[in-house]
Amino acid sequence: MRIPIYRSESQRTNEAPGRSFSARMDARPFVEAALQKGAATRALADAVGAYAEQRGKMIAEAEYNETALALDEEIRTATYDLSRSNDIGNIFDGNKLWEKKMKSIQSNVLGRVKNSNVRRKLDFSFNQSEIQSRFKLQGVVDDKIIKREQAAIAARQTNAVAALTQNGSKVSDYLAFFGTGTTPGKNGVMTAPGVAGGRANAGAVSKANLAMRVDVASGYVANRYGADINSNRRLRKFVSLQDEIQTGQMTIEKAMSEAGMVDAYAATVLSQIPRAEALKIVQDNMKLAQAAWNADEEISKDIRDGEKRNMTAAYRLAFTGREYLTMDDLLNVGLPSQYIQPLLKSFIELQDKSQPSGTLDNVRVIPSGLAKKQIYNFLDMQNFLSRDQRAALDEELASGTADTLFPKDSDASVKVGLNLLANSGVLTEELLSREKRNLSDGDYITLQNMIFSEADANFRGYMKTVSSVFEWTEQTAGNDDDLAQAANAAYFSVYNDLSDWFNEPENKDASIREIKAEGERLVEAVRVGFDAAKRQKYLNFLAKIEKFGKNGLTLSANNPDESIDDFITARPNIDKNLKEGLLKRKKILLDRYKAFFNVQ
Repeated sequence: MRIPIYRSESQRTNEAPGRSFSARMDARPFVEAALQKGAATRALADAVGAYAEQRGKMIAEAEYNETALALDEEIRTATYDLSRSNDIGNIFDGNKLWEKKMKSIQSNVLGRVKNSNVRRKLDFSFNQSEIQSRFKLQGVVDDKIIKREQAAIAARQTNAVAALTQNGSKVSDYLAFFGTGTTPGKNGVMTAPGVAGGRANAGAVSKANLAMRVDVASGYVANRYGADINSNRRLRKFVSLQDEIQTGQMTIEKAMSEAGMVDAYAATVLSQIPRAEALKIVQDNMKLAQAAWNADEEISKDIRDGEKRNMTAAYRLAFTGREYLTMDDLLNVGLPSQYIQPLLKSFIELQDKSQPSGTLDNVRVIPSGLAKKQIYNFLDMQNFLSRDQRAALDEELASGTADTLFPKDSDASVKVGLNLLANSGVLTEELLSREKRNLSDGDYITLQNMIFSEADANFRGYMKTVSSVFEWTEQTAGNDDDLAQAANAAYFSVYNDLSDWFNEPENKDASIREIKAEGERLVEAVRVGFDAAKRQKYLNFLAKIEKFGKNGLTLSANNPDESIDDFITARPNIDKNLKEGLLKRKKILLDRYKAFFNVQ
């Protein structure tokens, strides 16, 4: 029996078997939600892992940057400190201070880094910074080495030049320093390594050598022949022959002979520099010599004028109507001791009746007749007396003593006539002397005092001395700086006080010796204040220099010039303008205030 096969006639459908329900739930949203939830979970897990990784990187970067900054600061500090060190021989050589410092930085800074990746990265950064800083520092150190070398050479050159300018310098010493021909001297030995090593310019070295030769010649000529005009003329003659010397037409010895020179050293130092430089040195020194000669002549003139004033006063004293003269009378007219000495035994003691009663003192006097003879001898030896003066003085000495010369009373008409002459300023010692027998001794002395004297000139002459003491000039009077004001105050203080003293009746005819004595007393009274003002001005100037120099410049009041030199030497890289300014101020110190150096 065949089993029948059932074949469905129905169509495929997506509907579930069974009964259809219109409100049946769809599962797809649940499935999708579940899928989305799983994705979110995975995404969250992934995000957490990524952030953890990023955080680790951030920590590593922060550690790297912080450590790299510390390394840079340490290297920069080390570079700065060593660049200021003067121990230049131990920075890269010797004790190897740089190498030790870098190892210390590596150990102290990098040793704290635990992350191996960060450490490798920092090692690379450190090496780069160290190389850059090392090369920079090497440049500074090399520059210091060069400058120290140059400074040492310059100091030796300065000392050598100073020694070669002194009197007594020898040609052999000059040649030993500068060399001869192709043989280098001490200077050449010093400078050759720098030129060979490229540390010094050959042209600059040659220029400096010439400048030193010029300085030696200038200094020696000034020291040896400063104020000697005749010697300077011979030097100028020698220099005029220098072209012939350099071209071989004439030997130095022949030129010296024609110039009248015997100083071989002067000939050597002048012939070793260009003729124009040598001529300038000699001409400049000639000007100084001429100025010195003029100053000496001025001083000599002042001395001669002073001697003339004294001899004029002595001549007047020889016509005195006084019976006695004192030692001071003779000294005041400048009578030399060899003329006073023979009179000493003739001095006698007399009561000074000008003193108040009860206070009589004895004074030493000499009869005027004896003193007049010595005055005559003095004036005669000085060839001071004219023919008329000699005749008048001869008559005076032959006329007798005062007590026999003068009558008791004067001739009234003679007295009136002589007074008119005196008031007119034309009365002379000779005219007055011829009328002695017509005048009482009192009237004679009064008329003699009326004769014009040179006391006013003496006063003015002494004020020249005062102006020199206080460094006062007409130009000084117009300045308003502290030193000028101190000079003005001191000068006019003495001037006013001395003028008041001089205008007193008893001092109107004061001798130069009396004016000088009073003037010196007044000068001493104000000198202390003036010297204090000068020193304060000096200290103020030192303070201004310190302010200008800055950078810790401190000047010793006893050795400010050395303080400036030490300050410059310790700073090889000092600004050019600052150095020049300090050297200019040093020159002012030496020119104006050297008297205050080494004063305790």
